[in-house]
Amino acid sequence: MANNDKFQLYKSAFDFTVYIEECFRNFKRADKYTIGTELRRMVNDLLLKISTFNDLNREEKADFCTDLLKDIGKLQIKMNLCQELSVFKSYKSWYHAAEMLFDINAQCEKLKKHFEGSGQNHGGSAPQ
Repeated sequence: MANNDKFQLYKSAFDFTVYIEECFRNFKRADKYTIGTELRRMVNDLLLKISTFNDLNREEKADFCTDLLKDIGKLQIKMNLCQELSVFKSYKSWYHAAEMLFDINAQCEKLKKHFEGSGQNHGGSAPQ
């Protein structure tokens, strides 16, 4: 795995994963072992996928971002379902998690645009 400590998308996904794990402790028993487990798996899979980003060459990164955005979209649906079913202890905790996921989505969109546009020129570096 490439060095991810300076990669903002990875940092955001890591913080999001930690936050979801903290929220998970407060889920009701019935939710922990159903939708909570699914949510945790999806969040952890997203983090692991993002951790491989720096291992890709420039040509693969735009397609990778497209795939990440699909995964984020599925995660947003799961988060909305969690809100509708009152899985999170409070609206505030769900809202904070939703904001974090929105930020991850925005960063991924920005990276996708950067690498789609970098097909013509090969100079510069990825946005932070």
